[in-house]
Amino acid sequence: MSKLRFVPAFALLLAACSAPTGTPGAAAAPEPAAAATPSPTQQEEKGMHKECAGARLHLTALPAQDGQATQTRLDIEKDGQRRTVDAPAEMSGYTAVGLACVEDAQGTPYFVVQYGELPYGCAFCEWFYLYDASGTQLTHSNPPVRGEGEAQSPNNDEYSQLIAKLGIKHPEVDDIED
Repeated sequence: MSKLRFVPAFALLLAACSAPTGTPGAAAAPEPAAAATPSPTQQEEKGMHKECAGARLHLTALPAQDGQATQTRLDIEKDGQRRTVDAPAEMSGYTAVGLACVEDAQGTPYFVVQYGELPYGCAFCEWFYLYDASGTQLTHSNPPVRGEGEAQSPNNDEYSQLIAKLGIKHPEVDDIED
């Protein structure tokens, strides 16, 4: 019940702040519908997002036949524009599974995207990639895997070198909940 009272009051407050001319009722009329209707980003199927200095990275679990998501889609939203971010070529067969926002020593924002497998992951697959706030991929994992058999490990060398150079500490990455 209190939620219903909050939306009109919030809409009136918005109308009062943003409409210096005209009748207050006319400016307030469209606001309740806009405030009550969730935006498309709030209606993501299953996924998460990270905001980083005016940019938002969306990670969406794509629906699967059996109900267990095995693939995700990565989108960046900045300056009112939204576009899909392609996975690194060397991550064929893997998908984005986690996100973080970091800043370098000068305060420049970056996204960290973790790649791996869904729904259960694997014993050695935790690749990390650095992206700028426009969604440009800055690191690679060539080749993606080092070692043989049980000694395999993900190649995060370029990522580790770049974050060290930028003065970034590897963050705790939030994993997608499928």
